[in-house]
Amino acid sequence: MSEAETGLQRVGLDKWGKLPRPLAPLEGRKPEAPAWFDEAMALPVIEHRIAVDGAEIEALSWGDPKAPPVLLLHGSMAHARWWNPVAPLLSKDHHVIAMSFAGMGGSQWRDKYSTTQMAREAMGVAEALSMFDGPVKPVLISHSFGGKAASIVAGDHGEKFAGTVFVDSFILPGLEIGGNPPPYRHREYETIADAITRFRLSPDQPSGELYILDAIARGGIVERHGSWTWCFDPDFFHKIEFENTWDEARRSLCPLAFIRGEHSPIATRADFALQRANMRSDSIFIEIPEAYHHIMVDQPLALTATLRAIIAFWSLPDAK
Repeated sequence: MSEAETGLQRVGLDKWGKLPRPLAPLEGRKPEAPAWFDEAMALPVIEHRIAVDGAEIEALSWGDPKAPPVLLLHGSMAHARWWNPVAPLLSKDHHVIAMSFAGMGGSQWRDKYSTTQMAREAMGVAEALSMFDGPVKPVLISHSFGGKAASIVAGDHGEKFAGTVFVDSFILPGLEIGGNPPPYRHREYETIADAITRFRLSPDQPSGELYILDAIARGGIVERHGSWTWCFDPDFFHKIEFENTWDEARRSLCPLAFIRGEHSPIATRADFALQRANMRSDSIFIEIPEAYHHIMVDQPLALTATLRAIIAFWSLPDAK
């Protein structure tokens, strides 16, 4: 057996580099969840629809609107409910808002997309929900591909934020999506259970809590024309004008923090070293042990504790 084949076998991958679909054995049944997660999911959440540049954008909010605000941006082909393991916990001390970019989640689709447009959507949601009106500046937190929009916001409007956090985001110089976008297909299923059994992460990883995966999967299913499908535009990456946002992050007008999963293939230690050498000198860099790229899926409590610590540090008088 070759070294490559041995490596695939070690983490349970097949020769095509795929892991078994994690929710398939449950056949649509909800997995058992710990009490903290059930309690978090039971907290009140308000759904908003906000018009930004001709499209309705979905936003969810938790907590007291008078509390210090936090805005959460999701990753590629994801949606606002990816933050379900984190947002309700942060809402004990903050007014937390998670949004879905156009073309994903409950937001409307566009004829064309861009990371600049995604940044405008983030600012539009923040302004519409009065996140800049209180005495405390909001904190912006992004995961993965959402870091592109967060970089633009930090570079162009960072003075309005207490800080910007990148959770396992690929913020690097010269990184572009080429002429071969991901081959997403429009898939339809007869039942919700059929769809859930087919759910997998992208990029895949050999770790994750089933109860979180199930909640994310259920939050990403919609009914269209009598069948069930995923709530994203399958042509998103064919329609997007992709901009590199390295320079925007470098010129950030607010403090930055970078979080990576210890085993992440997306934000590597080498990436951390490059970012540390080029970003603001006051930037924070934290690695979460035993985590992969989707940190809210495999280490939700560690991620929440880390975010709380960063936000608390930025609130100190001498932190900036």
